[in-house]
Amino acid sequence: MSSAELISALRDAHQAHLCAQLQNEDHWQALMAQASDSLGAVPLGKLVDSDSLTTVVDQWLQQALSAQGLQTVVSDVSKAVWEAAEKDPATVGELLSEDHFEAILEQVLKLQTLREKAIHAAMSHPLVSEMVSEMLYTGIKNFLLEENALAKLPGVSSVMKMGRKSMVGKAMGGMEESIRDYLRKNIRVTLRTGEQWLNKQLTNERIEQLARDGYQRVAPLKPANYLKLVPAGTIDEVVSQGCAIGDETARLDYTRRLVSVGIHAAVQSLSDMPLQTLLDGMKISEDQVRQITAPALARGATVLIEQGVLEPFIQWVLDDFYQSEACKAAIEKING
Repeated sequence: MSSAELISALRDAHQAHLCAQLQNEDHWQALMAQASDSLGAVPLGKLVDSDSLTTVVDQWLQQALSAQGLQTVVSDVSKAVWEAAEKDPATVGELLSEDHFEAILEQVLKLQTLREKAIHAAMSHPLVSEMVSEMLYTGIKNFLLEENALAKLPGVSSVMKMGRKSMVGKAMGGMEESIRDYLRKNIRVTLRTGEQWLNKQLTNERIEQLARDGYQRVAPLKPANYLKLVPAGTIDEVVSQGCAIGDETARLDYTRRLVSVGIHAAVQSLSDMPLQTLLDGMKISEDQVRQITAPALARGATVLIEQGVLEPFIQWVLDDFYQSEACKAAIEKING
């Protein structure tokens, strides 16, 4: 057999061997077991270079990352999940247990300073000022008209006795601008009073009471009933805007700085932790990982081979060696 024929036969046999291996669960089990034996005790910090990883992610965020290319896919997935959620009978209480609710509430109660700032910001908003001013005006107007308060004023009572009640409305109309002007000038003081009242009323004890009462009310409700109220087309619009905002946000120096800090912190936190320790902390064993992953990898390889994708790739990888001068020289040396 010539050197060329031998090389071709070896390459074909190697390719067939690899294709068979990749479809075999036992092969993946053995491969992962070997990787675990080799790397299981090695601290993860020695396997990852945080600077190199940060550089790759930074360049990706700055130049390559775009969610808009997947916009249609994201929309389709979102709508499929949304439609499934609309039909799901799960309740709020099943999605958020009372124990988890209590844990969240405990953390929220610690944010008193943030709560006070949020109340101040809300009460200082112009829309709130206008709303409160209009509410006060409407209340005063209704009181004067419906309770006949104007009828008690000197001169008005005699008009009322004469049966000319329409004059009350006219008198009120004359006072309208004066009342509105007074409310505009004094609304800030009113809102400050409201802010002080809210801060005084919203003690931790009161918030706990309101929150627990609210949880008990919503726990039996089904999110599906409310999801059905969302207008058609909302998901596509939200996904479109979300992808555009995500692209812009990813390229901000602010985002890239935070990502860099996060990567370094993650690597530093994991630096002394071996893989086995990490898995133990996640309450999952290496055997479980292999049992879950190996069948999926084997089936995935079978699908790729059936679609004619994997074999050409394997052939390309093997040709790098079997068509090399090093391989030819080794075979010729054996053949004499």
